[in-house]
Amino acid sequence: MTYEYMEKIVMFKETPEGLVAELDWLHDAGKDGWELAAAVPLIAPNRDGIAYGTVGSQMILKRQKKVL
Repeated sequence: MTYEYMEKIVMFKETPEGLVAELDWLHDAGKDGWELAAAVPLIAPNRDGIAYGTVGSQMILKRQKKVL
């Protein structure tokens, strides 16, 4: 099986309920045959270069490549 891949970076937004991410696009991607293969947290450094928190996620999706 051959796959094609797509990546998307999602940044979290701070709200009164806490950190949230807009993931509505993921439902549409699923309808097009994409599935989430991996998610990597994006860690932000402070002024001293020390990681202090997750600010988003890099998401990697895959789907079976259509053969003509």
